[in-house]
Amino acid sequence: MDLESWKPDDNARRLATLIGSFGGVFAFVALWMGLSLNPLLALLCGVVIGLLVFVVLRPLLRGLFRR
Repeated sequence: MDLESWKPDDNARRLATLIGSFGGVFAFVALWMGLSLNPLLALLCGVVIGLLVFVVLRPLLRGLFRR
């Protein structure tokens, strides 16, 4: 796979997906274990936080990679 052939939008989407998924998993574990929240509620909050991180981060990374 030639990593240099990726477009800036591809890099932004992949990196935002990676950071968003790790952020969602971290939020899930922190809410579940740290705050003793119901596991299903913590999972739902983790998914929402991961999606929000993805939505906010993708345009920022796209602008950064297009420079």
